[in-house]
Amino acid sequence: MSARIFATSKRHFFASKAGVEEVRDRLRTSATDSLTGSALFSSTNVPPLPLPGQANGILYITNPAPGDTVTPWLPLGAASTYPDDEICKEVTCVSGVPAGAWYASASASGTYAATPKLPWKWVRVMAKLNKPSATSKLMPVNGSSGSDTTAGYRVCWNGTNEVAVSNITYTSCAAANNSYLPVYELTALAVTSSGSRRMTQYETSRTAFPPMPGAMIFDGPNPVYGAPNSNAFGVSGADAAQGPNAGAGCGGAANQPALGAFNSGSATTLGNALTGPPDRSSSYTSNTPYATTPAISNVSSSLGPLATVDGLTNLVNSVTASAGANVYGASPLPSPSTLNLGTNSSPVINVVQGDYSMGGSGAGILLVTGTLTMSGNPSFNGLILVIGKGNVVKNGGGNGTLNGSLFVANLFSDTPPTYTNRIALGANNPPGIPTIAWNGGGNATIQYDSCWISSVTQSFPYRIVAQRELIY
Repeated sequence: MSARIFATSKRHFFASKAGVEEVRDRLRTSATDSLTGSALFSSTNVPPLPLPGQANGILYITNPAPGDTVTPWLPLGAASTYPDDEICKEVTCVSGVPAGAWYASASASGTYAATPKLPWKWVRVMAKLNKPSATSKLMPVNGSSGSDTTAGYRVCWNGTNEVAVSNITYTSCAAANNSYLPVYELTALAVTSSGSRRMTQYETSRTAFPPMPGAMIFDGPNPVYGAPNSNAFGVSGADAAQGPNAGAGCGGAANQPALGAFNSGSATTLGNALTGPPDRSSSYTSNTPYATTPAISNVSSSLGPLATVDGLTNLVNSVTASAGANVYGASPLPSPSTLNLGTNSSPVINVVQGDYSMGGSGAGILLVTGTLTMSGNPSFNGLILVIGKGNVVKNGGGNGTLNGSLFVANLFSDTPPTYTNRIALGANNPPGIPTIAWNGGGNATIQYDSCWISSVTQSFPYRIVAQRELIY
């Protein structure tokens, strides 16, 4: 008997965890049956990115068994088989539920379903609040009693810990600070056929993408830059902050240098490369706090883990994992010639393990571990990462615009164009010599855009900040 009870206990515990894990994965924009189209995550909802208690501020994902009716949003005492009796312990309720049109709903995805179907009944998703009242069971992130001015503030993740951000002053975490990410609370209920119940809860936030401190970033010492000779070519670090929705839902602009250099010596080398002849220093611009022109800066203090081959390798692995099936290269991988570069409305994360020739337009994240060769009029919105050989070649004149950032890093110790000896991992060694050769001129523009960068990195997985079991 005790063994049976133990097995049942484990069954519904792991069923509730399965529900939370499905929803955690579906928070990614590129996930199958992504939930990010819900009003809960919309910057155009009224209000934008709603909090619990506001219109569409809570999302329920239901997973009924055949013959089940799962309606956790009904008030306590109503004829609901699987009520959410936790919601009113966390946020303010009126007559057993939050006020107004407070919830939206979606269905479990068949893509994630096990056989037989697991008995989790629903998962509730909401932005985490700082303890909103003295009676709320939500834990404060700043020691608040729930009755001070920070009660009910939006909770954000700053990369190290949770912080409370005024939802009166700011409509989102990014509006408060470009590096802040929202924290979501996921609560799941599982009920077995015998009636045994279990409720678990996660706090989760998207894995942060490392900062991109420049419109063009040469991540390594002794950079080689064959600058274009066209006066119409331009690189701007003045943050456009437009993204895919003309600035809607973006954080405040954060200017960067036009050219980000690995150290002070590299900044000098890049500056010398611009003086020609002809002198094209005026084509590299930015704004406060950087020089207007030529906007070249030592960004070593902003590179963080990307200043080492270990950190760069971790980034390559993370992007590759997020790309899913969109990894291309030599057989048996799909050919890079079949690659879909994405569109503004449907950006794609692509990884090419080897060399890649780019001639079209796209949007998303493009990671190339070999040489990236661009020809014609390629345009791209998002991030282009050339990490491996760290070699970019642009042939001919042509036009085209990159809105986002171009990042180049060499993981080999040889002098280019030799790429034989990989730099050893485990000792936080610096990367090798990055190279960009821009042959010809044209009217191409590279424009730093923090909002495009933020938008295309939303396919990164969500990390668990905290987890617990609740008494149901």
